[in-house]
Amino acid sequence: MRTPSINIFKKTEKDSGKSASDHSHRSASVVLVKAMPSWWVVLLAYAMAALFCYFVHRFFVWFPPYLLEVFKNLRGLPESWAELGLYWGEKGLTWIAIASAVYHNLWQLGTCYKLTSHDIQLQSWFPVRRVTAVPYGAVRRIGFQQSLFGYLLNYGHVEVDTGSTAGPLVLLNCPRPQKFLDVLQPKVEAVIQPSLTHHKRAADS
Repeated sequence: MRTPSINIFKKTEKDSGKSASDHSHRSASVVLVKAMPSWWVVLLAYAMAALFCYFVHRFFVWFPPYLLEVFKNLRGLPESWAELGLYWGEKGLTWIAIASAVYHNLWQLGTCYKLTSHDIQLQSWFPVRRVTAVPYGAVRRIGFQQSLFGYLLNYGHVEVDTGSTAGPLVLLNCPRPQKFLDVLQPKVEAVIQPSLTHHKRAADS
């Protein structure tokens, strides 16, 4: 499910660079909104891992007798290898499922989204330290997407388009995305409105 994006203002690269420079010289930012990725997604990850482990176990309960019969017809290979392979195959798939859920949990704990008085910040400490800041003057378009689960549990992916060749800044699994945009949109409009008025006056003159 995708919500309509909000088209703020299309600027030239020169205007975007000027806005970013102006913001970098201001005082320290005041945090307006601070959020972590939704805990619902972490719970869903563990639930999916548990379900996957259950079906893996059921598969290895049902499948080994057939595989052993095939293995017996292969020449030159000990039958014990088949039992060893089946044992470690089940363990390996189980560990991978659990590791995937734990990885997602650690990413969620190490990720933070902030709206400050000057910019949008994405801070991440896992698996590597990374901080991304986008000044409000560089924003061209904002919007968010929600899956069915996201709509029911009130989280989604917030997209911030700056016109960069690297693509939009995406805040994954952001809780209450509509509220996030309700705070973000006036801040962006307050920054770009003077530039919009200036361009309009220049066009009229």
